Parts: sequence; structure tokens; C-alpha cells
Amino acid sequence: MNGDKASLNEKEAANFHNGQMSDAYRYFGPHLQDGGTRFTLWAPDVAQVAVIGTMGEQEPERFEMKPLPFDPSIWEVRIPRKLTGFKYEYEIETMEGKRIRKSDPYARASEMRPGTCSIVPADSVFTWSKEILLQKQLLFQNHFEKPLAIYELHMGTWKRAPDGSFLTYRAIAEELIPYVKKHGFTHIEILPITEHPLDESWGYQTTGYFSPTSRYGTAEDLKYFSNECAKNGLGLFLDWVPGHFCQDLHGLVLFNGAPLYEDRRKERRKNPEWGTMNFDINRGEVVSFLLSSAHYWLHEFKFDGFRMDALMKLLFVPNDPRRVHNEEGAEFLRKLTASIKQHHPDSILIAEDAWHYPNVTGKTEDGGIGFDYKWNFGWMHDVLSYMETPPKERPEKHQKLNFSLMYYYDERYVSIFSHDEVVHGQKSLLNKLPGNKEEKFHQLRLLLAFWMTHPGKKLLFMGQEFGHDDEWEFQPELDWFLLDQPSHRQMDAFTKELLAFYKKEKALFELDNDRAGFEWLDPDNHEQSVLAFIRRGRAAEDECIVVGNFSNRDYSGFEVGVPLPALYERVFSTASPLYGGRGTEKGEAAARNVPVDGQSQSIAIELRAFAMEIWKKKSDGSENYEE
Repeated sequence: MNGDKASLNEKEAANFHNGQMSDAYRYFGPHLQDGGTRFTLWAPDVAQVAVIGTMGEQEPERFEMKPLPFDPSIWEVRIPRKLTGFKYEYEIETMEGKRIRKSDPYARASEMRPGTCSIVPADSVFTWSKEILLQKQLLFQNHFEKPLAIYELHMGTWKRAPDGSFLTYRAIAEELIPYVKKHGFTHIEILPITEHPLDESWGYQTTGYFSPTSRYGTAEDLKYFSNECAKNGLGLFLDWVPGHFCQDLHGLVLFNGAPLYEDRRKERRKNPEWGTMNFDINRGEVVSFLLSSAHYWLHEFKFDGFRMDALMKLLFVPNDPRRVHNEEGAEFLRKLTASIKQHHPDSILIAEDAWHYPNVTGKTEDGGIGFDYKWNFGWMHDVLSYMETPPKERPEKHQKLNFSLMYYYDERYVSIFSHDEVVHGQKSLLNKLPGNKEEKFHQLRLLLAFWMTHPGKKLLFMGQEFGHDDEWEFQPELDWFLLDQPSHRQMDAFTKELLAFYKKEKALFELDNDRAGFEWLDPDNHEQSVLAFIRRGRAAEDECIVVGNFSNRDYSGFEVGVPLPALYERVFSTASPLYGGRGTEKGEAAARNVPVDGQSQSIAIELRAFAMEIWKKKSDGSENYEE
């Protein structure tokens, strides 16, 4: 990192203590400066602090730190050598005389687990071209009315090296980026890469809020990955955890021998289900720490935004089963999102589950929380519950397919099938579905087509694009050998075609957040387990008629209402034989002057079991027909 500032002055220290600092990484931690190395640490109410570490195979060295003259809580030492590569810890002596070892909260590089030392990094030599920065601005512009399809992955288990070791950020870039582009996704979202001690935590139990995990290489390697994404027109989101942290003793927990980063209130301090500690967001220094972490990833690595995890622990009082709104957590998130938008206006902020908390995607100046989107957990849970139901029982659960439109326009949503739905015994998307293998694939195509045609931006977890058989476990890599089987290859081809269709059809994204973009034709056909609706863009010719058959029965001459007396053509079908379906590739239907579904006209179509079809008014001149 270049251009570091000098030591803190009194005004900057005050900003840090008051929770107003968003670039604390420029002051705290190790910094190479004037031929030497400076270490700065916030550690209040302690007797002594020292830096202890080694350079290569040399004997350990110890450097005593001193408090700043105007601030006894901030300790500093200047060493007249450039300590690039120095592995170090802080030894903190508490007021009671106990000595504890801690990693650097502001470390920008860390040892590979099981090591816990921080590392002094070299100054960055990576440069971002103006073309790349412009490309990132273009990715952001008008994103509410553009297609947004996110490929969510865990970098360590998407694919491994032949010997089973982790791929580096650079090696992942060479394989992942062409793969994601070929499939048609617009963005990549990576599960947390902030340093963490346990692989199986997937990165969600963090110890290094400024340190890219060493599992996949260096900070320079990560910058290369981010740069290559932008060069190829792909946005890049980081899954980031602002509410809670890992309780491993070398990390933030009991940092000065007592609660410091964690909540001072015992009843709110620990999450028993995860074993993690909730941040003390009423402490200014902790707020500055979190603000600075967010700004660091956006500034230093040029991420295009965040998906923020576990907001339930901030928007609702932790460990209170009544789900009481937590105004102090909401205010912290408002401050965080407003700060990000002020300094990184081209970033996109996505909230994970926020339960029924209101106005999560509202503007902070209007009392909202300030996110651009939130995950649509309600839709996801309802639809998966419905799809897991045997077809003969689905009529009783039909409302799970249409309920989402009762609340959809209250917020801006991302429709998700994320990692959370394919772990811990929940099965893969494919194997959630009832029936034999062929029926499962028919229904998986139907499920993804409904995901694509329902209002909202899109997110899909790795492996589901080709019908991964097993749920995701922390195994070496995805079961890529499945693509040797025709059914999985056809599923993979289907996902590519579906995403290409989504990006081409403005009706599926242009008015995502406008009620004019959606109209029910028949939401309540529970007897036949069929849904029918219209998606619209700004231009009349973009209108799409969507019909989904969630039953295991074929319907001949199925009547669907259409708004215009025209010739309609089937432009997409999940039952196409190209994907292993039993339908036909093309189809046309002339509108008849027979009112159906509240429309003055209707068409009669052949609707296959477990199939979704999309119809449009034919636009090659043949729409001027005589019945």
C-alpha cells in the first residue's frame, strides 16, 4: 500500500475515537516509511505493549512500544529497518500483569493457518489503469434497470489444483473468469476472503479484517484477480461480515484482557449458535475499525460492492427471541452505508437476511438503511418448500408461488439460490426435487426459469448451473466429472441459454422495481398447478407472456390470456429437446377473440409437465394476420 500517512495527530486520533475515521488502515498496523517500519496499535488500559517477531530463520526480536504523548491508548514504535516479510505478534501486558499474544487487528497480510502471526507486507506495486476504473463505473451505471446475475462461489472449493492444493487468486482468475463469462453471469460474488483460522467456517468467522487470506496468495494476486474481472466486464462483490467476529484467542476477542471489540453487555456479546462475538458498535474505535475495513476493500482492491452477512445481529437485538428492533445497530448500518456511498458512489450494497425489518433498501436520509438490494429469503423459502412437495400435494401449497408479489415492491430484491440452501443436509437444488432423475432435471429447469422470470436480480451458487448431485460440503472441489454425463451437460447448456435470454429480454430486468413491469394473468390456478403472468419493459414490443406448469401432467390446448390480437411465438421453453425436454423447439399461436385471464384475447398452447414457456408477439410483420 503506497501513500501512507505519518503518525496520527490529535485531530485524527479524535476522529478515530469518535467513530468518524474511515481510513484507519493508513495509520494503524505496520507501515514501511523513510527506510524504516512503524507499528501503531490501539490498546487502551494496558501496562505495556511490544512487537515480537522473526525475519526468516533469524532469532526472534522484541521492540517495545510507547504510548503517543497525547493519547495513552495508542501505542507506537519506529524501527530503523524495512521489515518486509517480518512475522510478528503484539505482546500485551494487562494491568493485572498477565501477558497475552495477539495478531494485529490492522494486519494486511497473515500467516497460513495454523500459523497466527501477522506479516509486514511489501509496498504495493500494482497500478489500476484508467480504462479499468472506467469499466467499473460503467458496471454500476443504471444497475437498477440492467440485468444483474451473480455467480456465488467459495474460492477454495470451486476448483483445486491437480495435487489438491488451493488455486491462487491468479490461477482462479485464469479459469473462473472465462467460465463465468461463457455462462452469462454479470457478476461474481466470493464468500469471505478476510483471513480466518478454520476452513470449514467458509470465511464467515474472521480474524483479519484487512488481510486477504493467504490460502490463495498475496494482496497483489487478489488485485490481479479483481483487475481481470473488470477487464472482462464482470463485476466483483465481496461477502463481508460487519456484525460479528471469530473468538479464537489470537484475534480480537478480549484484546486487552477484557471485552474491547466485543459488546460490553454480556447478554448481547456472544452468538451461541455460531460461537462468535458481536462487535461493540457503541464504541467509536470499533466503528472506525469497521468503517475502515469496508473502505479498505473497496479502495485497495476495487471491489464493486459488498454482500453484507448476518444483518439480523445488527437490525435486531442479539439473543432476544422477540426479534426486537435494534435501533443502535440500524443507526450503525446507516452510518456505514452512507459513508461507503459518499466515498465510493459506484459501489453496490446488498443486504443478506434482514427478516421483516422495514426500509432496508431505502435511502438513509429518508430513514432507510441505505442498501441497494436485499436477499429475497421469503421468496426462496416459499418456492423451495413448494418444489420439494410431491406434485399431487402441490395444489395445497399453491400460494407459496404467488405470495411474494404481495410484498415484493416494498424493497429492491435479489432472488437467490445461495450456499445456505445446499448445505447441512439440505441437499443440492437438483436433489431437493421429487421424482426420478429425469423428472428432477425437468423441475430444476422449471425452477431456474421461474427464478429468472420472477422480478428481482439474480444469484446462483456454484455447481447448481449444471445440476450438482451432492450438496456442498467442504470437499476439494465441485464434481466436475458430472459434465461427462449427458443430463448434466444439457443442464449446463440450459443455464447458459437461460442467462443469455435473460440478458436479451428487457422485460425481465428493466422494470424490476416498478409495478408496471409485472401483471398477473392467473396466479391462483392451484387445480392445475399453473402460474401465468406478464413481464414488461419500457417498450411495448418487449412484453413477455410467462406460463409455468408445476404439475406432472401435460395440458393440451391450454388457454392463456394475451393483451393483443396478434400472432404469438414461443421464444423460450424449458421443455426443449436441446435440454433433454419432451417439447418442440419452436411454436406459434394466433390470438383468438376469446377472453381469458382478464385479457380480451387468448392463445391455446401445448403445455408440457414441469415446463415453463415464454411467448411474445411476433415482430417480423406476420403479426398482421387475419384470424
